[in-house]
Amino acid sequence: MKTWLDKFKLALIEENVNILEELISNFPNGIEKEKLSEAKALIEEAIKLISNKKDVVAMEIHKFKRALEYTKA
Repeated sequence: MKTWLDKFKLALIEENVNILEELISNFPNGIEKEKLSEAKALIEEAIKLISNKKDVVAMEIHKFKRALEYTKA
């Protein structure tokens, strides 16, 4: 579990969405209560980060589409 938490923390700091999604989907079984609360807090932050990243990417794509339409006009 410690290894999973360390990897998760690093991915969260680096904002590596791919690793975060992989780690969330491979959550370890049989963990102690103290580690579980830490993991839960980290996962909640990761979900916020992933959501924000997706929103930013969607906004950038929308901006590029509008710029492309403008340059074609």
